[in-house]
Amino acid sequence: MKNLTKIILLTVSLLIFSGCGGSKNYSLGGIQLPSFGEKKLDRSLPVVKELKAKTDMSKVALEWQPIKDKRIAGYRVFRGDNKNGFRLIATIKDRFQSHYVDKDLYQNINYTYKVSSYTNDGRVSMVSTAKIAKTGKKLSAPIILEASKNYPNRVKLIWKVHPDRVTDAYIVERKDLDKNKWRRVATLKDRLTVEYIDKDVKPAQKYSYRIRAKSYENVISNPSNIVKGFSKKLPNVITWVKATDNLPRMINLIWKSANAQKEVDHYNIYSSSLENSMFTLLKSTKETKFTDRFTSDGDIRYYKITSVDHDGLESPRSETKATLGATIGASRGPNITKVIVQANSISLEWQDLDGKARKYTVVKKYWDGWRAKKIKITDFKKTKFTDTKVKLGTKYTYYIIAVDKHGIESRPSKEVVRSLELK
Repeated sequence: MKNLTKIILLTVSLLIFSGCGGSKNYSLGGIQLPSFGEKKLDRSLPVVKELKAKTDMSKVALEWQPIKDKRIAGYRVFRGDNKNGFRLIATIKDRFQSHYVDKDLYQNINYTYKVSSYTNDGRVSMVSTAKIAKTGKKLSAPIILEASKNYPNRVKLIWKVHPDRVTDAYIVERKDLDKNKWRRVATLKDRLTVEYIDKDVKPAQKYSYRIRAKSYENVISNPSNIVKGFSKKLPNVITWVKATDNLPRMINLIWKSANAQKEVDHYNIYSSSLENSMFTLLKSTKETKFTDRFTSDGDIRYYKITSVDHDGLESPRSETKATLGATIGASRGPNITKVIVQANSISLEWQDLDGKARKYTVVKKYWDGWRAKKIKITDFKKTKFTDTKVKLGTKYTYYIIAVDKHGIESRPSKEVVRSLELK
């Protein structure tokens, strides 16, 4: 009733001051009248009639009876509310147009509209009878039911279907516990959508979540209740690993699980020739031991072993310390201590420098005319060798290789060269 009284007084006031042009604004009871701006009021011009309004959450659709008077070029639309005076919000440059939609309005607010006609030479009519339109109520905040805990590499949210059928989408927002800022992580279409799975998460890190409802008109509700969720932690890092360094052409690995055995699906073994180089997957196994085999002697390897649980989560390899293993390498070659040349033989004596030799290989090289000859005497158990198959005037080269109990050959000894001499 109070607003209606103000409107009547406004109309009377406008009639009283209708002879005054210019851009002056008039007010009554704290409500400002529409301004004529640079235009001149002409009371002979037809007034817009039958102004009607239909509302939505953030829009008001206006409709009026179009004016057929050819003097009219178009219409001016004014809007006012309880806090602010009227202001021009649209100029319609076609007298045949009779509809206008006012958008991006606040919800649950009374807006008052007036429309006037104008001419191309700068004259305006009296404003129409005021029309009050109230926008729809704001969307209520959604309700989140839960956020998952202990899912692998994800957090799952579930919420209630929003009761308002104008809901078009949900906006999911997340805040890390070490930050104070909320950020949008997803916009999900369809009112009946009630689930979101966030996969951009770190293991065992806690996150806060809230959602907002969004209408077809892009009206966004207040945020929902806040829930906290976190993903499953990674398996513990394996810290106890042993690798052998005393076996021929193999390295035995053993380790202790850092997790309850029921939590582990298998182990991944990674290896590298260098401690700080790239490690590649060597083997996956369910056991806590492994033998790495080689085809050569003196190999070294660095190993990292990780645990993998039943969800495929793997303990962090970057935090796993490398363990060094090695195969038995070749020992030092024997040391030839004496060479004796007699009339029909050449004798060699030597020492085993490492004490690992079980047998020896004596290698003899010489030229037979234009052909090079190489003879190996294997499985020789003594440390003295006499060669009687020698000829006068031929040079013979000798060296000794030790062989240990694993069949691993040492490095060759230094070569010695001798020949039979004429007496």
